[in-house]
Amino acid sequence: MKDHPEYDAIVVGSGTAGAMLAREWSRQNKRVLLLERGGDAPLRESVTGFASVIDQVKVGRKLATVRALTKGGSTGLYFGVVNAPPLDVFNALGIDLASDVDALRRELPIAPLPDALLGEQALRLRDGAVALGHAWHKHDMLVDQSRCDGGYSHGALWRARSYVDDAVAQGTRLVTRATVQRVLIENGAAIGVEYRERRHMFSNVVHRAYAGKVVLAAGELATPALLRACGVDGVGRHGFYVNPGYAIYGLVPGMQGRDNFVGSMGCQLDDGIELGDANICRFLYKMMMPAKLKFRHAVAYPQAIAIGVKVKDGLGGELRADGGLHKELSEADFAKLKKGEEEALRILRQAGAQHIFNFGLSCAGRVGGLLRIGEHVDARMESPVRNLHVCDGSIIPDEMRGTPTLTVLAMARYLARQLAPAL
Repeated sequence: MKDHPEYDAIVVGSGTAGAMLAREWSRQNKRVLLLERGGDAPLRESVTGFASVIDQVKVGRKLATVRALTKGGSTGLYFGVVNAPPLDVFNALGIDLASDVDALRRELPIAPLPDALLGEQALRLRDGAVALGHAWHKHDMLVDQSRCDGGYSHGALWRARSYVDDAVAQGTRLVTRATVQRVLIENGAAIGVEYRERRHMFSNVVHRAYAGKVVLAAGELATPALLRACGVDGVGRHGFYVNPGYAIYGLVPGMQGRDNFVGSMGCQLDDGIELGDANICRFLYKMMMPAKLKFRHAVAYPQAIAIGVKVKDGLGGELRADGGLHKELSEADFAKLKKGEEEALRILRQAGAQHIFNFGLSCAGRVGGLLRIGEHVDARMESPVRNLHVCDGSIIPDEMRGTPTLTVLAMARYLARQLAPAL
């Protein structure tokens, strides 16, 4: 190791957690290196804009999930839905996030959306669900309502890249198109990383950087393999979950729907089955329908209505030697999916939908369960490799299957406070 580390901390990944860590530490004049595998082009609601950041990852023969490889991570693709962290679960693990959650709620635009900002399709779906006796409720959303001109606005969604920009302005060094190949370890402690920087299509440069602390914040699909490569035992021993689900679409004759914030409402059924608003914005809809040869639907966005089904699957599958994931759903998982689909169809028909079709099985939520607090990391999120920490959705307890944004932000804010005196 060099006599003097170049940085106080190296953060691998500029998504929700990495962005928060870099922002907090840069505000304290810490020397931070932030490594991002993707690029930093502006986010645009266009085919080329989405294609440049989307990375599809297979997790089974018929299952896949997507992530965004870009500055700010998957908040570049998410829908802004907020689920509260299970504070009691974290407390039992020795992590008190209450003050961090409170601070974030004061800082960020977290609130349910008023009906005036929702499309007719979302309101009809709610009315159909309520008519059938469901407790259809609004979720908090990370949306700056002051930027909404009477309805949906892509630019109103909060993105982690805003924190990255703040960190860079305060002195953080951001390197994009940087893939970490390994964590450098000396005498049982992390001392830095080796990463490959892609400068051009045929030009890659390998660098080594050194720091007193290394934090893996590369996300659920990357961090577990990186940690296992550091020699940490038992990564993935319990299997993982994928929260499988469907999006089911139909057309309501005469409806005049408009661009909509997807995911703003939903309800819970028994057996870990969740139903929710799946009324995506016009751009995504027009991009998706032709892929299924649904041309009648593709040209009828104002009449389109959609509901999502998501279920809690059991732990299973494996993290393979090459870092890939593979899982097969059980009969119990498929039974839950069938039950959820049947109720979703009832709601769509109650809302007046015709020409209904199921878009197909996918991962409808996070892929998680590969790492555990108390087993792979401690209450300071430190691994058995000293000075190597993990802070992202991969260590969220299994009890939390909802949208992780607020939870991850709170975890990162907590870790930033815990480690600051040692940097």
